[in-house]
Amino acid sequence: MRDLLRRCLFGSIIVGPLASRLHAASDYGKTQFPESVSPGQTISITRDFDKSRGDITVKLFLIGSDSGTAQQTATGSLAADSRSVSIDLKDRLSPGRYYVSIDYGDVKGEVVPGELRVQANAVQIDSAYPTTAYQNDKGTFDFEILGRNFSDTNPVNNRIYVSGQGQVIKNWSATEKGCLDSGSFPCLWVESAEKLRVIGYKNERYQGPLTLSVHVGSSYSSETPLVLARMSESRVLILSIALFALLGFVIYRLVARGLRDNVIDGERYSPFWSFFIDKETNSYSLSKFQLLLFACVFVFAYLYVFLCTWLVQWRFVLPDIPSTLSGILGMSAGTAVVAAAITSSRGSKGAGPMRPSAADFISSGGQVIPERFQFFVWTIVARIGFIALLISQNPATIKEFPTFPQGLLYVMGVSATGYLGGKLARNPGPVIRNIAWDSKNNEITIQGQNLSSDADFFVDGTKLPIDPQAKDSLVTPTPQDQASDKTFCSKLKIRINPIAGVDLTSGDHLFRITNKDAQFAESRFTADMPTISKVELFSGGDIVASKDIVTIKVSGLGFRLGTMAQWTPSDVKDPIDLDAAAVQFIDPKTLKISLVPGNKGTGTLRISTSSGFATVATVMVS
Repeated sequence: MRDLLRRCLFGSIIVGPLASRLHAASDYGKTQFPESVSPGQTISITRDFDKSRGDITVKLFLIGSDSGTAQQTATGSLAADSRSVSIDLKDRLSPGRYYVSIDYGDVKGEVVPGELRVQANAVQIDSAYPTTAYQNDKGTFDFEILGRNFSDTNPVNNRIYVSGQGQVIKNWSATEKGCLDSGSFPCLWVESAEKLRVIGYKNERYQGPLTLSVHVGSSYSSETPLVLARMSESRVLILSIALFALLGFVIYRLVARGLRDNVIDGERYSPFWSFFIDKETNSYSLSKFQLLLFACVFVFAYLYVFLCTWLVQWRFVLPDIPSTLSGILGMSAGTAVVAAAITSSRGSKGAGPMRPSAADFISSGGQVIPERFQFFVWTIVARIGFIALLISQNPATIKEFPTFPQGLLYVMGVSATGYLGGKLARNPGPVIRNIAWDSKNNEITIQGQNLSSDADFFVDGTKLPIDPQAKDSLVTPTPQDQASDKTFCSKLKIRINPIAGVDLTSGDHLFRITNKDAQFAESRFTADMPTISKVELFSGGDIVASKDIVTIKVSGLGFRLGTMAQWTPSDVKDPIDLDAAAVQFIDPKTLKISLVPGNKGTGTLRISTSSGFATVATVMVS
């Protein structure tokens, strides 16, 4: 009885004016409110009720609330014996301490003795989303917490705890706009009872992987992991490209030290192109291309996966390499080695046009070859597909390289086999190494490989005819040792018949040899080979040592417009290219050149025409 009086006295203090309407405690049996209840549960109130008074309304008031408004109003379900009434609590009833009142008939606001304690439902976290969060443009992190039984009626009831830091939220809001306008971060925005959003969380140094939990009232969720990425998706990709470019530049500079620029038909090719050019034919090599392309793709992919693992996922491990990728590498390297062996044993493909072009990847001797075409296409498609699949993955979840399906490996193996089989089955093509015009004997002398004595010969597009009245043969061949075709020669002398109608008295000319399988090679020759007879100051006299620019006069033969020059002073190792403004064409016998003589000694002057014909002279600097 004392306990009941104490409860009634407590209720009277809380409800104030409502205390006058309390029913005698003896009208209630043991009200027996449980020690605590959860939203969604059913509660019962025991009392002698009179059915004739009508429906029974039960109201719940939150103790300490200033509004005085009922948190829940419900019509109770009266038991058959009229001894109790029960109601279902709302699923989203705010946790806290409540007093309960009933209305039935002329009885209004009768307070039920006792206190109803509502605790939050067990808070559960399904996951943090995304599991790896990227920095926003303000350098902080935004993420969501997905779960159940969060408080959506009173945002402050939701507390976010980060392991090692404690409660981290500084501001709460029921709307996103309220969070953004508050200026106090991190801010918690309650989107629903199943989703919380944290805006503007600032990580600590070296704080990547962390665990967090949600507390709602006295209910605590389990901890869930969240990773804060050190770098955004786009920055990881940009950094990978930059590191790949830097690595490529360093390797290029190291290799370029031992290489010279290639001059092909008067055009200069930097050492970079040496990675792709077959020096024997001055054309692009398909086997080199596919191996270097795969190596570049693999290096870039490894850098990208490593940076994703390290800078985004905070996993300090080196990525593993799948077996299919090793198989592709072995296939690429093996194809390049076998292709080189076939070329060494049978001879190279036809050289084709004078200058290398992308057509060389699918052609041999200027003719499109089906097996080269399909091998080139599969090389491109497989590498592009690999890179596309790699960078389209989320850096937060990527753990390994895309794998090549067994079917694709089989197709690529068949493609490589077809390419190599074609090199074995097809005759090698003509390659011209040297060509010279003998004006006295009216002959063109050609040195090279796979030069067929039965080939067709062209000068400046005109086919050289065979003169049936001539006593001598058109071609004087020198057979090639161990040739795959008995007509192949290493040297040919081709006599130009007057009936050919070709004027070779002066100028540069283009020669073409076309073997019977239509593979061809081209080379340029000249009737006016440049020569240097004398080098002196343009004003006359010897060239003296100087660090200033002086003007010299070069006398000789065969000079043309567009003539280029290189000057190597006595104490300099590498030649100095003189720009076009420094080389002035006066006439076919005279050039005016501006250069810096340098120190005393013997310098070297190299003169070359736009077609690549050159001559060299030593120059004394006194």
